[in-house]
Amino acid sequence: MSQEGHKFNENNIYRVRRSSKLNQGLFLSKLVLKKHGSVQIEGMGECISLAFKFAQILSKNGYAAIQTIREENVEREGRKEINPKITILLKKTAEFDKLTEGLTLRDN
Repeated sequence: MSQEGHKFNENNIYRVRRSSKLNQGLFLSKLVLKKHGSVQIEGMGECISLAFKFAQILSKNGYAAIQTIREENVEREGRKEINPKITILLKKTAEFDKLTEGLTLRDN
């Protein structure tokens, strides 16, 4: 039986959820940066502030540079509400590999 579906780290998108923890999100963002060279952090609604916090910390500590910040309003199907969404694209810096020497990717 084969498993179909999305695997983590398959693309460069990291979606922030309500249950996302700060340390876990930073670690996962670094893994995505290491594999793809960029990470697109997305947050909707109340997760927007956490998405910005991830981007600010990665940028401040020299792991990545913020390339673009996009905002939009997303309508949910079947509902009359509109949710704000933020997308932040970060590219890894020249110092990234030196800062993450101990970070290794596993193929599972």
